[in-house]
Amino acid sequence: MTTHATAIILAAGLSSRLRPLTDETPKCLLPMGDRTILDWQLYALTSIGIEDIVIVVGYKQELVRAQLQEKWPQLRVTYVVNEDYATTNTLFSLAMAFAQVPERDFYYLNADVVFHKEIVTRLDPYENGAFLAIDCKQCREEEVKVRVSQNSIIEIGKEMDPNICLGEFIGVAKFSGSFVHSFRETVARLAIPGNERKFFEYALDELTRTDTLTPVDITGIPCVEVDFKEDYDYAVSYVIKHFGE
Repeated sequence: MTTHATAIILAAGLSSRLRPLTDETPKCLLPMGDRTILDWQLYALTSIGIEDIVIVVGYKQELVRAQLQEKWPQLRVTYVVNEDYATTNTLFSLAMAFAQVPERDFYYLNADVVFHKEIVTRLDPYENGAFLAIDCKQCREEEVKVRVSQNSIIEIGKEMDPNICLGEFIGVAKFSGSFVHSFRETVARLAIPGNERKFFEYALDELTRTDTLTPVDITGIPCVEVDFKEDYDYAVSYVIKHFGE
């Protein structure tokens, strides 16, 4: 079990594509069975010994804070506030997190990913590098896709031709060792005016030219990134139904 790492969860966004579900509720607090998306993520992280949580908040942040204080008082939580959540994306949110927390190994999670805890268990043994959970499948246009050569990711992003990709990066990863330093430097350099709407994978794509990013196959493990209503319905009707298996 990992005891020296932290987790950075990006939960600042408006999630306008899920309205009206997110009119009064941030996406990470949408119900999934008897828990929320965030609850399922924290359940997975604590199962491998992660108790230091950095969460970037913005939209309806008071609700996120209230849930963590009520349901997860045992966790050591650092809040990073992205006041520009309506006009910036994950690259800027991650840059803000890096600016406020020490350099150390960490798990990265998009706050809208519903996944079985086996995914972080599978990532846990990997050390000294970048390790991205990849669902090998035929991808849709919206999904973050990866292209791989000799077990190393050579391209990552949404714009890629779905016909040449290995599969989808689901928004869960582990970054450790010397890679963390170069990753932080790259994110800081790219989080500049003009890049407000960039996703954090923009930095990872640049790093594919100089560093090794390793795909970790999680195909078949229940998971979904909740972007649209059909994703939410799939998560509720199928994904969480398999969490007990």
